[in-house]
Amino acid sequence: MIKSGRYGEVLYDPLGITPVAIASINKWKLSLKTDKINVTCFGDENKVYVPGLRDVSGTFSGFWNSDELTLFEATEAEVPGMLSLVPNTTEATFKWSGLAYMDAEVDTGVEGAPAVAGTFMAAGPWTQPTGAVLGADGQARGRRGLPPVPPGGAAVGRG
Repeated sequence: MIKSGRYGEVLYDPLGITPVAIASINKWKLSLKTDKINVTCFGDENKVYVPGLRDVSGTFSGFWNSDELTLFEATEAEVPGMLSLVPNTTEATFKWSGLAYMDAEVDTGVEGAPAVAGTFMAAGPWTQPTGAVLGADGQARGRRGLPPVPPGGAAVGRG
């Protein structure tokens, strides 16, 4: 179901146990790009690729809040903390989460509220939302009615 990002949330816990909301964040972006390895051989009609490793990383932004320094404390951490990204808290089970390292910056100008921005990168495996639904045949389907991709993705071969 499509919902507003109005109730999105970024949560963090330096101990990696129970993340709590980071105040004054108003935007986040998650990138799940997968490396593509060129396996083109003599005689191929075009370039051929196979998937490599997925890179879990992203950005977030919001406003400076002197009551909330968690973000800046996270930049000093020598061990990763638990980061959770929730698109809409009315569907709180739909979230991405995992251990992450974070960087942050503050941008202050005379004509606006001081802003914060940062990046994060995975420091281990991440979980992602699942939402398989049953099709008319009783088989589990992905959110758009397609069979879900098995863990680790589909087998790829070079026949």
